[in-house]
Amino acid sequence: MASYDLVCEKCDHEFEVFRQGFLKDEDRVCPACGSEEVRQKFSSFLSNLGGRGVGAGCAPSGGSPFG
Repeated sequence: MASYDLVCEKCDHEFEVFRQGFLKDEDRVCPACGSEEVRQKFSSFLSNLGGRGVGAGCAPSGGSPFG
């Protein structure tokens, strides 16, 4: 299931739509004012890193005979 972040150009209301597949025309209606002047906000996808920081596990450990 995908999550889409949308914003209304008319009243600036931000809302989220959950949909399996692509957005449909009926998803692009502002629930606050009913306007169809809605655009999708850019959002990035982040996966679960399992509690490790970016790059964790990439550096050789201090006890390595090679590093």
